[in-house]
Amino acid sequence: MSQNIVLRIECNLKSFFCKRRFPVSEWTLQDFRLYIQQLFDIKKENLIILLHSEELSQNQDSSLLCDIENLYENDTIIIDSYCHADDIDNVNRLPEKYQMSDKIYSQRKGTLKEYLQQNKIGKYGDHNAFSHTVFNNNKQNVLKLYEMNRKKMEELYIGMHVKVNEPMLNIRYGEIVYIGMLRGIFDEFIGVLFDGPCGDSNGSDGIIQYFDARRRHASFIRPEYIEIITIEETMKS
Repeated sequence: MSQNIVLRIECNLKSFFCKRRFPVSEWTLQDFRLYIQQLFDIKKENLIILLHSEELSQNQDSSLLCDIENLYENDTIIIDSYCHADDIDNVNRLPEKYQMSDKIYSQRKGTLKEYLQQNKIGKYGDHNAFSHTVFNNNKQNVLKLYEMNRKKMEELYIGMHVKVNEPMLNIRYGEIVYIGMLRGIFDEFIGVLFDGPCGDSNGSDGIIQYFDARRRHASFIRPEYIEIITIEETMKS
């Protein structure tokens, strides 16, 4: 097995996925478990790590990742928990006893819904033809951007050199080292590593360390600002 391999991490409890390169000849399963623990805020004793539907037990924690049987490049690791109270990122998935019905919520005073209704804001407002046109145009633009990003995400891979072209900033070139979501945002980002200090991150969002980078040598970029470059451009960068 090579020194580093790309793995995809999925956790349905958190509606989360990511892909990055892991130093399998340096990290033990214990190191990997600690990374997953801080990524998903699931206690070690509750953590379930599945490889090809088989759980990697804590008895293997001292083993290097490269010694884990049947672990290959671009494998998917599924994360689950023995404690399903860990499923807190999506309120729509809360157990029924913790949910409030629309009828009960409507009877409450001082709620956001009551405020919006009284002040005719948002969907409770008086919409004229112009506002409907603006809404429809914005909706079409959002759907178009979503479809464009979806197709682009299928082309991007870890290790690819790309051009970063964000509004109001100079064009930068870097290597993709992370593809996936950021906790609490539920949207896809590209972690780009730069050769110089032209980023705004060290691979962390201030709380979670998604990948390792020197200070200001990385950035999390939305897919629409990532451009796939030619071999010639790669040489120039």
